[in-house]
Amino acid sequence: MKRKQLTLKQKTSVACPICGVAAGKGCILVVGSLRNEPHPGRKLLAAKALEKKESRSDNQHRVNVPKKKEKESTAALLARLRKELAKPHLSKSVREKATKKQIARWNAR
Repeated sequence: MKRKQLTLKQKTSVACPICGVAAGKGCILVVGSLRNEPHPGRKLLAAKALEKKESRSDNQHRVNVPKKKEKESTAALLARLRKELAKPHLSKSVREKATKKQIARWNAR
């Protein structure tokens, strides 16, 4: 599908890689106001996504589509985040001066 044939809703159906706006929202200028048209990169991504979607629907009756992974439970997500946050975030100079024992202790957490 060509980018010029896409509707505004189709163009904004993907997140913008340039300004970081979520899918469904309009692109923004550097000064903070809304753009008249989405960024060119976003249009290209939308066209590719629609082509992929169309090809999947054409081939869906022939090919088994793998199921989506189940979302991580809230408890598992919180546990993973606590573990990440427990790790010390050390500057380069601190890491360079640390002994092997200290580094092993930090990595064990």
